[in-house]
Amino acid sequence: MSRWSQYDTDEERLPEGMQRIGYDADAQTYTFRDADGSIWESAPGNRYGGLHRVDRTLPPYGDDTHDATNPLRSSPTEPRRSWRHEMMPLLNWFLLVGLFLLFIFWFIGGTTKRVAPTACHDHSSPYKIKSGDTCWAIAEEHGVPLDSLAHENKGLNCDELPIGATVCIPRI
Repeated sequence: MSRWSQYDTDEERLPEGMQRIGYDADAQTYTFRDADGSIWESAPGNRYGGLHRVDRTLPPYGDDTHDATNPLRSSPTEPRRSWRHEMMPLLNWFLLVGLFLLFIFWFIGGTTKRVAPTACHDHSSPYKIKSGDTCWAIAEEHGVPLDSLAHENKGLNCDELPIGATVCIPRI
């Protein structure tokens, strides 16, 4: 099926009295003339997108007061928009994607717990917790009472022993 429709003509897409008068292949901009003679340009790469005024009126050719070789010069009162202004929606999109990725990396990095190394006293020895260890099994393996193991390691949560953490085993 063809992509052409009856609404693809200049008469259907342009405002009343506006007509296309040129195309600059180097800058990829279309040039239009308004009903009152004003010259308008499209954004680079767009045929019908946002138009901006280039010159108030087109001077007639052969008029010695105007430069007839450059009828499309910009008006000094109206500043020309830069490419940054045209790319602002794309900048917003990249900002949203960047913030989303930053959140994902922060979330993934926050789920891993970092275990601080424990410094044991002279009357105790360090033990690195392995998978499947419990407080009772560590105390049994080293022949110490469970109460003295808990007393030596203040704040030790026996229900959630972090793998790779170090506990201090008291010497008896």
